[in-house]
Amino acid sequence: MKKLVCDRCGVELTDSNEIEAAFEGMEAWQEAVRARGDEPRGVFPCENYIRCSGEMQFVDDKKFPQGEKSG
Repeated sequence: MKKLVCDRCGVELTDSNEIEAAFEGMEAWQEAVRARGDEPRGVFPCENYIRCSGEMQFVDDKKFPQGEKSG
């Protein structure tokens, strides 16, 4: 399943419409971050950005068969 996950607080977006909207605003977000003198880490700010300062990052959450571990 494809989703966006906050790199600080872990909040997740899995709804395809929300993910699509985040990608549509990605360029503007990244330009705003660069204008502040920082380098963007993610696609869009977290909904909890004021508290956590996190950015949403794209993750392809793959399910592992029972008994297998990632890495």
